[in-house]
Amino acid sequence: MDALRFDPATKGLGVEKIPIPEIQNDDDVIVEVAYSGLCGTDLHIFKGEFPSSKVKYTPGHEYSGIVRAVGSEVKNVKVGDRVACDPQRWCTTCKYCFTARYHHCVEGGVENATGIRHDGGFAQFSRIRSRVVHKLPDNISLKQGALAEPISCVIWGLDRGFLPAPIGTQILLTGAGIIGNIWTAVLHHLGHRNVTVVEPSEIRRELNKRMDTGYTVISPDELTQRVKNENYAADVAVDCSGNPRAIEQALSTLTYQGKLQIFGVAPPQARVSISPYEIFRKELTIVGSIINPWSFPRALGIMEAMSDRYLDYHKLGIEVFKLKDYQKALAVLDNSTAAKVVFAINPNLE
Repeated sequence: MDALRFDPATKGLGVEKIPIPEIQNDDDVIVEVAYSGLCGTDLHIFKGEFPSSKVKYTPGHEYSGIVRAVGSEVKNVKVGDRVACDPQRWCTTCKYCFTARYHHCVEGGVENATGIRHDGGFAQFSRIRSRVVHKLPDNISLKQGALAEPISCVIWGLDRGFLPAPIGTQILLTGAGIIGNIWTAVLHHLGHRNVTVVEPSEIRRELNKRMDTGYTVISPDELTQRVKNENYAADVAVDCSGNPRAIEQALSTLTYQGKLQIFGVAPPQARVSISPYEIFRKELTIVGSIINPWSFPRALGIMEAMSDRYLDYHKLGIEVFKLKDYQKALAVLDNSTAAKVVFAINPNLE
């Protein structure tokens, strides 16, 4: 089969022929991959900025497809089911797993996930444990199903950040890549209307506006002027960029008892400058949010309700490429002409 392989030793990336995976464990599932999303975390991995496998492997941790084989103990899915795959792995026996924090599992977690430490979805077939394979709702296409993983991360972000938040809460989103756009879609679906989206790229600002939410979409400089001239202040800020300057601006924009959630992935060496006094004086709260514990089924539920109104690729700024055109896909992301790229690996499965 064809697979896009990454070699961390050389930072080399290329499509290769490798064997189709087979059932090895009683709870294994073989998925024929339909669509697989290229994530910002993947870009950090390709640049050597994020921990991943030490040996050549197949990335891709956001994917959908059809079940083609199952192990003898698999009960939750069957051959022919349309599914989305959660990349998380956990041991079930460490203190974090025992205390419902399996996303911090000593043998699992984001750095050991499928598509990060283990072969993932940038291939025609994937082997994955049945406990992380989820059937798609009937009204969600395989193409839309590739968004289940990032949406599940946003659902966990809502839990970590500010839910329940009353309608009318002033919300600031910094960054209008795909994560910022998904946050935009989810917040609008939940009824929030007082949302400001800040993005330095004019192209990405225009992409965000495609969703027709009526949200205020402005540049960082325009936010500075709005704070100065209109006394704008946010109750909640969610950084979707991982950019230290954006995080600093978001923090400075918070009102009393405001909350900042750091959601976007920053390189490990990134640093921000904060004022402990301002945190003290304003009683600010700063939280992080990483991956998606307990939220994948809920993500599929909200996707079923959101449907085409919010999960349209054009509105979200998503472009689709064949796997062999990965270099063009990376160039599109580098130029910020798309919010996200998804590989159509077996689109005829739809």
